[in-house]
Amino acid sequence: MLFRMLKIPLAVGLGMLSHGAFAGDLCKPGLTGISLIEGSHNPPGLLAPDTESLKPNAQWPNSLIEQGWHNLKKAERPLRLVCHYGGKHDEIIALPVNTDVCFLRPGLSVTCE
Repeated sequence: MLFRMLKIPLAVGLGMLSHGAFAGDLCKPGLTGISLIEGSHNPPGLLAPDTESLKPNAQWPNSLIEQGWHNLKKAERPLRLVCHYGGKHDEIIALPVNTDVCFLRPGLSVTCE
């Protein structure tokens, strides 16, 4: 009986998480950049940011104000975020089907909604 009562809140909670936003801890510390890949092609279909704000006279990543990818609902699925680390292997994160925007902000934090 108790198990049946716990199944409903658990299902609702998981449903809320799957439609929520991912926040700045998608990639681990030591990030040197990110890539968004659409589809399952070889070579991969890389998506370039469609907005970018940089501070003048500074080197990346210190010059970064924001990079953004918008209207990702039109991108071919699966949609994957690749976290690049200097001298280490890359980490690939599958994004939910309903992801529409992603941002890279100062401190190299990544947010996708």
